[in-house]
Amino acid sequence: MNRYVVLARFDKNTEEKLIALRREMTNAGYASSEWPPHITLAAYEDLDAEALCDWTGEFVREHTRQKLTFGSVSLLPPYATHRETAVLCLNPVHAKPFVDFYYAFHEKYGSFCKGIGSFSAVSEDKPVIHCTLSVVRVTELQDALELVFQNDVFTQAEVTALEIYTYPMRLIKRFDLTRA
Repeated sequence: MNRYVVLARFDKNTEEKLIALRREMTNAGYASSEWPPHITLAAYEDLDAEALCDWTGEFVREHTRQKLTFGSVSLLPPYATHRETAVLCLNPVHAKPFVDFYYAFHEKYGSFCKGIGSFSAVSEDKPVIHCTLSVVRVTELQDALELVFQNDVFTQAEVTALEIYTYPMRLIKRFDLTRA
């Protein structure tokens, strides 16, 4: 089965802040992602890589960099197989320009955004737009949240590129967005 993930990547300053926070969380014993800091724009199953690259290239030619502000944290709930942990996330404010950008990307190939893409799918009009920080034991959430709140991550960020990866992670292609 072919699986691909499209990541919205951040400006250098935001990426450095998020990497520093991840490092602190890892040093405190929390699981960290091997993926670079990002917002998952979409995750697909059974879609042709060339078609996805063509669409992403077309989309990037028609859109510019996106400013957003991280304004809250959230949790992706524990799964039946992992009841003791939750995914701690940083969430952008759902400002209309970025939400429109997010939804516009799903105009094509939305039906392939399933399984691994269930949290990013717009098909039911309820995607969870987020930046994963760490996997945390439910009993340790308070301590993990304190680490997040001690860092300067509730700031403005800019989405500067879209990247397509295989799942598991291998970069296929990067598409830089132009300035507005």
